[in-house]
Amino acid sequence: MNFSERPPSKQWAALKYRGEPFAEVWFKPEGEPFALKFRIPQKSFQIPRMGQLLTTENLLKAVAIAAEEVESWRDGTVSCSGIAELRLPLAQPPQGLTHLEIYVSLKPPLQVVAPDKSSETQIPPEKWQHLEARWKVLLGLEASIDTMRIGMDGLRAELESSFKRTLTADEKLNALNADVLQWNKAKSRVHFALPNAKDFIHRATWALGLPERKKLDELLKNHILPRVPFPEMDKVPEQLENLIKDRQVLAALGAKIYQSCKKISAEIQGALRTLQSNSAAKRQVKRIASKKKGKFV
Repeated sequence: MNFSERPPSKQWAALKYRGEPFAEVWFKPEGEPFALKFRIPQKSFQIPRMGQLLTTENLLKAVAIAAEEVESWRDGTVSCSGIAELRLPLAQPPQGLTHLEIYVSLKPPLQVVAPDKSSETQIPPEKWQHLEARWKVLLGLEASIDTMRIGMDGLRAELESSFKRTLTADEKLNALNADVLQWNKAKSRVHFALPNAKDFIHRATWALGLPERKKLDELLKNHILPRVPFPEMDKVPEQLENLIKDRQVLAALGAKIYQSCKKISAEIQGALRTLQSNSAAKRQVKRIASKKKGKFV
């Protein structure tokens, strides 16, 4: 639903995280047609791992509002207008206050004017071509990230399997202590690698569902490809560049995490092969010694 079509709130509506309420929202408070309020109780800041997720941007996403639609916002008594500040974790309210309140003012919607031939001729073909080219760059990055996500998920399963792997009775009996120590040391690094891998998989999956991404997709189909002018056209290049930069950062992060996880997996497998090889050699020595002893008897 478009924000302008929303009726003013009559009571606070709960926002939930994993089924549990963590904040509340009020649309169009005090008759303001382009504003909304959030309030977050003190206890929400105590929820494990919630602190980093409590940002104004995430609160807006929970009600399907993109950061680009924000004109200004107020965290308690501090006023802000930059998109970057929307992504910063919110500070816990001071002692004595039961809630942290966030007031957000949205940009009034632009009047949509039906395109005519004269307006089409005012936009040079190079501008349309540039938008299409940058869109293809974005799609290429997203395809690369999705491929990396699939590979990362397979690597995650491989690390979890390696971590759970235990020695057989024969390996326990014949394995050298130094080999077991090296194998366990390699496995211990999985504790640090798995959270990073899971975080990238989550972010790569979530990226395609961003409201601003969906909005650009609609603009591409309805305006850019058919060359139909639209009021927000001057804002699209910046929005595209912001998404491209985000994807580039995510792709670089994914590549770094993937290489780290791959190295850890290789170290675990290498340590296990060494352990098994030395264990087999020790078992063979025992077998030969037993045969020689039998001859003398």
